[in-house]
This record gives sequence, structure tokens and C-alpha cells, in this order.
Amino acid sequence: MNTQLTDLMNRATENLEPVTADLLERSVAQGLRQRRRRTAMLTASGAGAVLATAGLIGGGIQLLSSPADAGVAAPLTKPSVKSSTKTPPASVTPKETLATLRSLLAARGLQLSRPETWGGGDFAGAAYVVDDGKGAARVDVMVSGGGEGNPCVAVRSGCTTLADGSVLYASPVAPEYSDGRQAQYGVVSRFVTLFRKDGRNINVTSYNGPAEKGQRHTRPNPILSAAELSDLAKSKSWKLPPVNTVKPSGKESLKVKTK
Repeated sequence: MNTQLTDLMNRATENLEPVTADLLERSVAQGLRQRRRRTAMLTASGAGAVLATAGLIGGGIQLLSSPADAGVAAPLTKPSVKSSTKTPPASVTPKETLATLRSLLAARGLQLSRPETWGGGDFAGAAYVVDDGKGAARVDVMVSGGGEGNPCVAVRSGCTTLADGSVLYASPVAPEYSDGRQAQYGVVSRFVTLFRKDGRNINVTSYNGPAEKGQRHTRPNPILSAAELSDLAKSKSWKLPPVNTVKPSGKESLKVKTK
């Protein structure tokens, strides 16, 4: 039986590819830039369950009440527990994120077009196509309440620890495709992530073309350097979502980006 088990394990692993630096880089990029969307169906289902529960409770009270009880007034009593008056922290909207991105890019003298937003709740994303006169290129940002893997655990090249305890990760320039389409479109990008101590993070990405994929590049390198992206990420202008209390499963940051 031991021989059979060993043989099965050998056959299951003989075709696995070793983890390469490129694979690791694309895995981290996918985990950091994954757009975690919430559907309206989930919200609707939750609201429906609450309403159904309330209906069952109300119906049960009516069934348990007798006609003789109808004329008896219930005594008024003060609640023994005071209701909480704490206001939940306000969330950031994609519109607010877009406005911050616009102000930071416009301050650099860049021409902006094609605004784009996505997300909401525990994350928000925004993007512009920017032009410095040498070719239009995309710049996007995602602010998150947390849940993604820290790119600097363990510490690796490109990581810097800041005075407040947050870490800054700057990626090298990487192609957007891993197949023959890279020669056709030639799009490359770099991104910077500011990962705060509470898990919230700001991710800014710069491309050398007007789109992440599907359009040809307009310039040899991304329009913003690693230093410029770092300045954007460290800006105090960003409004971040509340801290996400949901712990990452470990799988999200390990997904390899499909080119």
C-alpha cells in the first residue's frame, strides 16, 4: 500500500512547474489588484431573510395572543439596556477616490481623460488616461480596507518600511501578457502598494498605454516612475475605507494573474 501511495504522489507532482520569480511577481500583482466585488443579489438575499424573520415573529405574536388579552393594556417599562449611539465609520466611494486621483494627477500638469470608477464598500477604484505630451497612458488606483496579503511578508526586493510602521512595495516593470499578445500590444506596467499597519492599503499602477489590455502601447515605459507612484500612494489626501475585519483566506493573494 505504501508503494502505491508513493507512486501516486510521484505521478501527481511530476508535471508541476517550479515557482519562478515571474510567477511570484504576477501572483502578488493579482492578489493586490483583484477587484473584490459585491453583488446586489447578496444584499437582497440578506434583506429578504431579515424581513421574513420579522414576519414570522410578528405572526407568532398574533397567534399566541388571545381575544381576552386585547383589552388589557401592557404596562410601560423602561428598557434595561441602552441602545448604542455609536456611528459606524463612513465608507469611501469610488467617486471620492476619483476626485482625489484627479487632484493629484492634475497637480503634476497632466491632461486627464476617460475617467473610470469601480467598487464601493470595503474598496474603491478609479482610473484616468493621462497625457504629458509624449503619449497617453493609463493610471489607476485602488484603496482597500484590507484582506489582501502583505507584499512585504516576507521582506523582499522593493520593500521599504516607513516611519509610521507601514510598508511600501514598488514592483519592477512587467509585461501585461505572458503569451504572443505581448508582442502585438507591448503594454507594460509598474505598481506601488502602501500597506498600512492596520491592513488597509493604497495601490497605484502606471501603464505605457491607454489601457491595461487590448490597445497598443504609446510609449516605451509607464508614464509614471516608481518614485512618482510612491509619492501618490503616500499622499495624505486619500480617504480609506474602514478596516476590513474579514481575514484573508490565503488563496486570494496566490492567484496567478491571467494574461
